Amino acid sequence: MKVGIVGLPQSGKTTLFNALTGAHGDTSAHRPGEQVAAGVVGVPDERLDVLAGMLSPDEVIPATIEFGDIGGVFGHLSGGEQSGRAVAALREADAILMVLRAFESSYVPEVLGGVNPAREYKAMSAELLLADLQVVEKRLGTVADDIRRGRPEREALLREQAVLGRCRRALEEQMPVESLGLSDVEKALVSSYALLTLKPRLCVVNIGEDGISRPPQLAELSGLAPPIPVCAELEMELMDLEEGERAAFMAEAGLKEMASGRVIRACYDLLGLRSFFTHVSDKLRAWPIPAGMHARVAAGRIHTDMEKGFVRAEVVGFGDLKVCGSLKEAKTRGKVRMEGKDYVVQDGDVITFHFTR
Repeated sequence: MKVGIVGLPQSGKTTLFNALTGAHGDTSAHRPGEQVAAGVVGVPDERLDVLAGMLSPDEVIPATIEFGDIGGVFGHLSGGEQSGRAVAALREADAILMVLRAFESSYVPEVLGGVNPAREYKAMSAELLLADLQVVEKRLGTVADDIRRGRPEREALLREQAVLGRCRRALEEQMPVESLGLSDVEKALVSSYALLTLKPRLCVVNIGEDGISRPPQLAELSGLAPPIPVCAELEMELMDLEEGERAAFMAEAGLKEMASGRVIRACYDLLGLRSFFTHVSDKLRAWPIPAGMHARVAAGRIHTDMEKGFVRAEVVGFGDLKVCGSLKEAKTRGKVRMEGKDYVVQDGDVITFHFTR
């Protein structure tokens, strides 16, 4: 699952990407204003630490998500040009992370004429609406032509036309497609267009060090999850420190935890992902799955043979295992269950899959 990071020039978008991924890679291969870089990060999960202390695995593997640093989507707002390649890259993302600048700097000019995170959000949101409107109008024209020509899939085209018409009306009224509450069937009809305003969104407010203790309040962003304040430059510097140095630096700055971890976890939730755990061959691993996935399909995330030959799932909830203190004790207390293929995997389940080869 991919999260596309976007922001206005000078917002600290790339700095946040570096803070999240630990990347300080060479971007010289990217055209100016059109940076498209990617990094895979582990999702912080305290449950893995608890399980590791209990099970003593040789290796602990967290769930992961991918972040993409996508520049050029809003370049024209600062006098440049919008990059079609960047917009196309953003359409490939499953969710959008919008970076809003809230730090003052005489060395880094603010492209809209003064630091105003709410204004940046409105400007970027308007551009996403416009980009979707252009796609919807173009497709509506093609659908209308196909209907007039008497194409054999007329009924399907009429259904698509009806959904696209609703999307166009919403976009013309400056409303994201997501606000329409489309059904799964309706979403499938427009899924190939990867509409930007149908994707879940989260905002990060990039603050200066002086804003750590008093982050800005942005009531104007109602309707979204609360923005997460992050001092991206400080977080990037923390990523370069050894663990001991990092702890001392954080204490001096008044940080209880790195904000980047909160951002990663929030994006994981934004994508609708849940984790189950396996302990096999001395490897403890967290597996990301969408909510509502059945056990047999979840087994297929590990290996297709496990899904094909699924017999049963041996399951214990993380909470029960933590209370029991060991798998042996959990079995003694009857907390380990045998579940069938249609069992809906719960967040935090520790599972051993049984299957035939």
